[in-house]
Amino acid sequence: MVLPENVKGVASAGEDAEGRAGKAAETHCGAQPAPERLQSSDLHAHPELPADPTGMACAIPKPDAPALCALVTGATGGIGRELCAELARDHGVLALVGRSQAKLDELAKNLAERFDVSVRTFAADFAQPGAVDVLVAQVRAANLQVETLVNNAGFGYDAPFAESSLERQRALVQTNGMALMELCHAFAPGMAARGHGGILNVASVAGFVPGPYMSTYYASKAFVQSFSSALHMELRPHGVHVTALCSGPVRTPFWDNADAGGTALAKLTIGAPRVARAAIRALGCSRLLCCPGVLAKFIVFGSRFVPRTWAAAAAAKLQKPKG
Repeated sequence: MVLPENVKGVASAGEDAEGRAGKAAETHCGAQPAPERLQSSDLHAHPELPADPTGMACAIPKPDAPALCALVTGATGGIGRELCAELARDHGVLALVGRSQAKLDELAKNLAERFDVSVRTFAADFAQPGAVDVLVAQVRAANLQVETLVNNAGFGYDAPFAESSLERQRALVQTNGMALMELCHAFAPGMAARGHGGILNVASVAGFVPGPYMSTYYASKAFVQSFSSALHMELRPHGVHVTALCSGPVRTPFWDNADAGGTALAKLTIGAPRVARAAIRALGCSRLLCCPGVLAKFIVFGSRFVPRTWAAAAAAKLQKPKG
């Protein structure tokens, strides 16, 4: 990914329609309230309007200019669904990506009615190589310009590695890691060239410790956390915010989909709406890590001091499939 030279960004956090996320962002970042949400790809045509790196406030559109949008993968359930609701408060256009077209259509209708936003849907299965290339082509053909990218698509797999399905493990690595990297590579250069944009990568506290019985999932989240930290430093000088969401266990269908609903760790969950609100505030503030909840903060902080063998043993006890 080649970034342009001498590109300057402006850091500010927008105030949302109900004032919640914006007020919180101003409290923590010292940001100024942003104007009404608008859509444009050309901020220089209206210098009197402040640029917003997260895409929450943009200038008046030119005819036939691409519409700025927030693109969310894994949009139809859990954290992804709540992130869509938070983003809809300040974006005029949402691009939703998921595997089920029926679920995408239902969510699109719900968001359009609740927030008066334009919603486009794209069905994609990132477990299939080449799916990202198809999605990127579809987004560009729809005359959309991604201003905020949320990489939420992913899944887990709870099983002893030696007894697990190699096909499912490959699909996990492809979805959780490779597709996320490809999407960042597709849209980050444009953000850097424009001098503003935001990328929220959904990692996990699992990325800070080894994870017996979910070894590939934990490893994939370690990649996301490390990759996001590097992108944060590379893109920050170009006005692009990059945040890694590293929550603890969250109450979503994830646990049942991972065959982990009966584990001890699944009982220590927090609500998805709380996680989504914290993530959008962190992105607006250009924070490197967002770790909502006491347990998440404890794990991230404690992982610096606990020997990895101890951490692995503790994770194995919590994560071991119930017989």
